[in-house]
Amino acid sequence: MTTCSAALVIVAIMTGCGGSSNPEARSSQDVVKRAAKVRPTTPGWNWPEMPTSSSPYTKDKGGDPPPTPDPLTAKLYRQLRGLDLIGSAGSRWQDESKLAHLVVEQWSSTADAHAAMPAYREYAHGWAKAAGDVSDEVVTGLGDEAWRVSARGYSEEVTYKWRRENLVIEAHIQCLTACRSDLDKAARGWVDAIDKEARRPIT
Repeated sequence: MTTCSAALVIVAIMTGCGGSSNPEARSSQDVVKRAAKVRPTTPGWNWPEMPTSSSPYTKDKGGDPPPTPDPLTAKLYRQLRGLDLIGSAGSRWQDESKLAHLVVEQWSSTADAHAAMPAYREYAHGWAKAAGDVSDEVVTGLGDEAWRVSARGYSEEVTYKWRRENLVIEAHIQCLTACRSDLDKAARGWVDAIDKEARRPIT
């Protein structure tokens, strides 16, 4: 069972898939592990040096959904059913004023990663809407099918999600108190650093 996140809601998605012995897939696993450790790079925000929690690369084992998922999560299960998710890794940084969450997923094909993106966007939009006023926009200069969903209400938060071939990457930042500077600009700096790591050749 793999871990996916949108608006900091972590759900187990039943996709009925397993690991791969393909050397190219193993190389992708290395990229997933590496990209999932990129520390937030927002000058002046003083993030913890090390993640406050992390999940190392985990192969998807398949499994049953929770017995009573919320309606948004239940719909996401249905939309992703039949797609082949191989595995994922993630990290989280948090202190008393802010948190950041990063998840990198490896899908068995570019086609399956592409097919998952609209469902993830709808899910992120739904959770952000519950937090306040929502902005949902396409993002340029960041991989394929990149989008940003942000909310301002009882808290200020932003989620970026984009695809690099068969990898799907999500980065989320939320201010638990007043944001220290422009949240979107701060998040985009981190997102660009993550994407650079995901594109770095394996040596």
